[in-house]
Amino acid sequence: MKIAFICAVFPPEPEPAGAMARQLAARLSSGGHTVSVVVPFPNRPHGELYSGYRRRLRDVSKTPEGFRLIRCATWLIGKRRRSFDRLLENITFGLSAAWAVLSEGRPDVMIVETWPLFAVQFAALLACWWRAPFLYYVQDVYPEAAERVGLLRDGSAVARLCRLWDQRICRSSARVVVISNNMRDLMAAHRALPDNHFAVIPNWLDAREFTVQPMDNAWRREQGISADTFVAMFGGTLGLVSGVGILIDVARLLRDRPDVLIVCVGEGVEKTRMIDQARVLGLQNIRFLPFQPRERVPEVQGAANVTLLTMQPNYSDASVPSKLISYMAAGRAVICAAQAHAAVAEIVAESGAGLVTEPSNPRPLAQAIRHLAEHPAETASMGRNARSYFEQHFTLDRAHEQFSELLMHVAST
Repeated sequence: MKIAFICAVFPPEPEPAGAMARQLAARLSSGGHTVSVVVPFPNRPHGELYSGYRRRLRDVSKTPEGFRLIRCATWLIGKRRRSFDRLLENITFGLSAAWAVLSEGRPDVMIVETWPLFAVQFAALLACWWRAPFLYYVQDVYPEAAERVGLLRDGSAVARLCRLWDQRICRSSARVVVISNNMRDLMAAHRALPDNHFAVIPNWLDAREFTVQPMDNAWRREQGISADTFVAMFGGTLGLVSGVGILIDVARLLRDRPDVLIVCVGEGVEKTRMIDQARVLGLQNIRFLPFQPRERVPEVQGAANVTLLTMQPNYSDASVPSKLISYMAAGRAVICAAQAHAAVAEIVAESGAGLVTEPSNPRPLAQAIRHLAEHPAETASMGRNARSYFEQHFTLDRAHEQFSELLMHVAST
């Protein structure tokens, strides 16, 4: 089968979606399929072209895994990450990706995982012109995600227009692939589509690469963190939708526990503000680190006693953070600050992998950290539950099997 896979992020960019795209493409290629992956030149999270790359209209290479990698020129958002630059990035990648796929010739099926709505639309138009089926692969639901963080007014004319636009794209797809049952229910209701138009395939990690690491490991020692320090770690994008800003107040509430350290690993628009707040408040119990090399992530998250997952209220059904899967793969307890009905909260509760607290409220989150710091046996048991649940639900093997079956089905109908 000839497969064209459009993906908005890709290694060496650190976003989990890029790593998953590479793993899926490699597995499909090893299964005998002819796979072409179309991506931008690497520039995230800072919006600037990585050293060693020269931007051109189209750059084609063959990867060691056997698939074709096609990098396309796009507008770069830059460090200021203005809305205007984001829009131009969206449109230019949509155009350049569609042109790259067109140059490869008609595929049997397309997988489209890119920014809404312009970038997806260009690929959808090409698929319709070719009469080729395409999978609309959704990691975040727009405009709902934008409404829930205040970037769009809830129910505004612009939001309604975007929803209608996305509805048309959904209907033109062979299937909409979503990453949770909650996301499927949300989109089915808001797009007036039947449940069978959706395929639920959770995000994943390769269990062979992401093994459980000892807590007192080399990375922890490199950071000068003693073995008797209780580390509560947030790992991922420090953005508006993450709700990570409450960790400043959590650190303030835990000032009386010098044995507890909050570690934030990642980048994002909230990071500078949080660093400034911590400095003004004189907080010594919260530390900020950049994204770490991907090959060291199991070791980094293994250095935590517990992991932290914060979310904005009412945002939880529109997105399932990949960080939850890496936390569980690391075999560490999770403290999840989200609404009880959110997909992430339901997973943590169902798996017995941690504690759920209300979102945007630092006090119960601080209390949960205190509790687990004082009950190490309970914390360790939650970590074992987390790894067990990961192995049952969130592995690359499982995702590859689901995608393979879906691709064969839509290509043959």
